Amino acid sequence: MAETFQRTSLAVTSTETDVYTCPGSTQAIVLSCLIANVDGVNSDDITAKITDNSNTQQSRIASTITVPADASLELIANKLVLEAGEKLRLTGAAASGRLSATVSILEIT
Repeated sequence: MAETFQRTSLAVTSTETDVYTCPGSTQAIVLSCLIANVDGVNSDDITAKITDNSNTQQSRIASTITVPADASLELIANKLVLEAGEKLRLTGAAASGRLSATVSILEIT
């Protein structure tokens, strides 16, 4: 079994977007999902969920949690396991991309 560390980043907007998709024949452990509010004035809300490859919701891991201006929030306090084809999807409240997400993952193939 091979283990590979991955990191991905995303500007979070009000459009639900995949920040990470677990590849086929792989299991992934999400080690961290850090959300930073890069706006110096306005707060924003973050929503995160896990879906299958057809975007059917499997689990909601955060729902409209406020991230204050110039602050950050660790969404995943413990590890989160994703199966092949599952996605971690993020949505902010603002269309402007006030939030920036950085996700660290360990893939096991």
